[in-house]
Amino acid sequence: MNAVNRYARFAVPIAGAAACALAGWTAYKWMRLKRTPALSDESARAGITVRYTQAGPYRMFSRHASRASANTKRLPVVLVHGLVISSRYMEPLALALRDDFDVHAPDLPGFGESTMRSGTLSLRELADALALWLAARGIRKAMFIGNSFGCQILAEFALRYPDSVDRLVLQGPTVDRHARHLPVQAWRDRQNGKLERARSPAGIGRIDYAKAGIIRAWATMRVLIRDRIERKLSRIVAPTLVVSGTRDPVAPLAWAREVAALIPNGRFMAIDGGTHTLNYVHPHSLALAIRPFLLQGDEARSV
Repeated sequence: MNAVNRYARFAVPIAGAAACALAGWTAYKWMRLKRTPALSDESARAGITVRYTQAGPYRMFSRHASRASANTKRLPVVLVHGLVISSRYMEPLALALRDDFDVHAPDLPGFGESTMRSGTLSLRELADALALWLAARGIRKAMFIGNSFGCQILAEFALRYPDSVDRLVLQGPTVDRHARHLPVQAWRDRQNGKLERARSPAGIGRIDYAKAGIIRAWATMRVLIRDRIERKLSRIVAPTLVVSGTRDPVAPLAWAREVAALIPNGRFMAIDGGTHTLNYVHPHSLALAIRPFLLQGDEARSV
């Protein structure tokens, strides 16, 4: 037996064993991520509370940050998460807003702790699930803040349930109609990840992708790309603030300005130096910027 044959005789089994070991290790890490507790000790100490609510056919999980001083007349704020990721990455913004508002952040069905056995909800079904959760929680009307794909969910929700919406904040709305291609969006997301490296939600993202599963994640990406949010914006009646970071490669300034211009009662705000995930990376800057807009609802309701 020559040297080449001897090498091949041993190399193939070794390569196979290495591949099996890698697959096993990956599966082990994946299962550990899936078992990550819903609430960390740090979040609990910071004042985040959690609950499960039966909302129609869905058992939905949500996070809550309470106001230090009660004001029963002030409407609550509801935070709507982005693509595949859950309300876990909304905790920093919830804590930044709680001095002025009761803040709720649900996991939509199939994501985070709001598990589903199979299937993927359409954009309309996600909006309907949000409405079911609000009704089950006894919230008749609220102010809503969405990040990224959460803005698409809120645009659909605002058209289907206008009486439930007092006002909207759309932060980093997707999808830029001038770049509606999955490879382009993936590249932009990668660029944003580099910009957010110092305080990245990537770790949370890995947890939530594991909990949602690859099939549901891929199917929801297709929902994101196929949605034509620009066709809905002119029918949104609620006062809407569109917020964009000046360094956001996913929802660039030009697109965010276009979104605001298409909404009849829309306005635009840029946050200098901000990236795509302002709710996690720069929560206090975002909360400070949008606070006057949210409090205007108090003034409007008192007139």
